[in-house]
Amino acid sequence: MSDSSSNASKRVKAAAEKTAEELEARLASLRADLDEVLSAIAGKAEKQASEFSSSIASGPAQQVIDELRDALAEAKRQAGNAEKKVTQTAREHPLEALLIAFGIGFLASFLLRR
Repeated sequence: MSDSSSNASKRVKAAAEKTAEELEARLASLRADLDEVLSAIAGKAEKQASEFSSSIASGPAQQVIDELRDALAEAKRQAGNAEKKVTQTAREHPLEALLIAFGIGFLASFLLRR
């Protein structure tokens, strides 16, 4: 009987480890996608800021451009911090992270069906 419960415990532990590994792989994929999107946004914003700054040499417009660049840098920093926090939390609580991901997927599929 103890062999049966020991085997069941080992299977549950193996399944949890597999789930954690799958979740980490999905997080890595999400991180790569997020980096790609942020890079595209940053590139486009920098291009537009550069075009705008070349059309208006100085004055209040330059101040707005500088503020926009600062805001973009802050947004990048916050996105990076959020990504690190999500990854750390998912590693600390893989089962909860999996259940949350399932719930979000279920909710998204429910809303998309409408």
